[in-house]
Amino acid sequence: MHSTWTVHATPPGHGIDAAAFEALLDVPTSESPASGMLDFVNAFAKIDYLSLVEYTGSVPSQIDGCSHRADRPNITGECFAHYKRHFSHLDEVTRLAEHVQQEPQATADVVVLHYGLADIPDSGWRQEIFEHARLTGRLSLLYAPLAHTAFVINLYRDESLGGFAPGEIERVLVAAPILRKVHLNTLRTRRERLSPEVRLGLMLHTLSQRAPKLSRRECDVCARIANGISVDGIAMEIGVAPSTVQTLRKRAYAKLGIHGRQQLMRFTN
Repeated sequence: MHSTWTVHATPPGHGIDAAAFEALLDVPTSESPASGMLDFVNAFAKIDYLSLVEYTGSVPSQIDGCSHRADRPNITGECFAHYKRHFSHLDEVTRLAEHVQQEPQATADVVVLHYGLADIPDSGWRQEIFEHARLTGRLSLLYAPLAHTAFVINLYRDESLGGFAPGEIERVLVAAPILRKVHLNTLRTRRERLSPEVRLGLMLHTLSQRAPKLSRRECDVCARIANGISVDGIAMEIGVAPSTVQTLRKRAYAKLGIHGRQQLMRFTN
């Protein structure tokens, strides 16, 4: 049976060596955010592979993946493609990802789920991915840094390292909120590469921080204007008349002291 923990914040006196944080400094601008994350985790818990996944509903998409050792190929893409086609619907992480996407706001919580080899609920999944790739287990860090979004960092070990020891899992739990925050900063710097759903969530998050005087509906409208959606398109997405969108836009611009989309873009950048 898999094990699950919910982590809210990194505790004081966490004991992670400051040198480990050097690996995180370049993650937001790196071509491979997963690589820096993996280097960070390996400073306190040995991990062979990391796969960074985005969920849209129940559908997962791998954003990035890497291997820690140069003498081993990066098998994450091949394994993920097979997992997505045949086994993702069996994964408890998929159910949890669907659940957090229903939340109207971002959360600081990170849900960490551990599957040992014996915990995998389907023999095909266990044999065709874990045993075939010589993996002994997986730690999954699930979080929603933006409203209606879900991301998962999957950590895997080769059989040469054995399973995850309790002390290693404890250190990953401590580091989980740090990785969540680093990923949120990465999303901010890589906005043009994001899916439309994540871009919208990122804009809503920015407006909630910088313009707390806007109502929820005004934020909904402004976030979509900033993402280039027309008045009619906004009306369809949020279920109101186009005239209501125009009224909400006018009210929001007055509160922000701006007069058009370009000024709105400068305000949110």
